[in-house]
Amino acid sequence: MSNHSEQDLEQFIEELDTLIIGYEGVFEAHNVAAMLLSRVVHLMTMDPATGKELVKYVWEQLDQIEQADPGNLL
Repeated sequence: MSNHSEQDLEQFIEELDTLIIGYEGVFEAHNVAAMLLSRVVHLMTMDPATGKELVKYVWEQLDQIEQADPGNLL
């Protein structure tokens, strides 16, 4: 990210969100998540330790959501 500004990152995220929302009626949320996770694996092949930390962080965030509202699905 050192070569990109905060504005570039925000624009990228906005474009990605727009793309995902465009397929909201086509794919179920868990299928979109699976596709995105497959891209994480692909992108992290050269740096698996960082990829593991990213997945660990996501796991912990989902666990907090589940613990705050046990029994309900996302």
